Amino acid sequence: MRIGFTAVALGIVVLPLGAQPDTKPAPVLEIIREAIKEGRSAAHEKVEADYAAAFRKVNFPAHYVGLATMSGTNEVWFIQPTPSFAVAEEWDKAGEKEPLKTTLGMLDARDGELRSSSRTMWAVYRPDISYRPEKFNHAKVRYIDVGTFRVKLGRGADFAAAAKLVFGGYEKGNVDDCILAYQVTAGAPSGSYLFFSVMNSLKSLDDAPANLQAMRQALGQDTYSQLMKTEGDVIASIEDTLLEVRPGMSYATQDMIDADPAFWKPKPAPKPAPAAAPAEKKGAN
Repeated sequence: MRIGFTAVALGIVVLPLGAQPDTKPAPVLEIIREAIKEGRSAAHEKVEADYAAAFRKVNFPAHYVGLATMSGTNEVWFIQPTPSFAVAEEWDKAGEKEPLKTTLGMLDARDGELRSSSRTMWAVYRPDISYRPEKFNHAKVRYIDVGTFRVKLGRGADFAAAAKLVFGGYEKGNVDDCILAYQVTAGAPSGSYLFFSVMNSLKSLDDAPANLQAMRQALGQDTYSQLMKTEGDVIASIEDTLLEVRPGMSYATQDMIDADPAFWKPKPAPKPAPAAAPAEKKGAN
């Protein structure tokens, strides 16, 4: 994990950790995306576990969640929820203190050999275009489907209106989902929005066709058709990325660990028993 703001990274999307007193989505996210070299995923995961151990050792105030891609290129996303940009600056200064600074420098050197590239984004929460954020439970999230929307210049208001219309259909159709919206402020082209559909099971994806149908019926065919026709005038591109939460690469808060210790703090796998020595043959000298 490369240190953006020196202190720590991520990502994410969505997960309200760190200094957040409850499970409300964090106002600010730092999101780091690392592209991992082929065949180096296991080594990379070991380095990330060492990062988390280093932060845990000094009780570092900023927490983050690591996620591995299940679609697209081989990437790991780190999500660090932050109360504000001012607090992010304070965490940056904390990361400059020894011995943590030296430890992070050595880890970054190891990590750099395993990455082919990395990028950092900053994003702010948009509650006005989120869907049922009150359902968000940061300790129980296991998968995240991230929709990246790039909106044409000058069409931000139209995009927000369309999102509200869609989620109004979701609400009317009683779609059981939780989608958190963030607007990227740095690290991506202008007009970039991230929609995090948080899931505790991939079974939620099986319900997607029924959810879409419920939304279409709630809006009415004429309204839905008009919405689809105008989509191309507002949106330049859409990309979906499916990610899996990886506890071994995360620096979770204590309340998350307490809520589900079996997931966030699993017991190490037992070491294999040593192979038995071959028995001597009878009559051997």
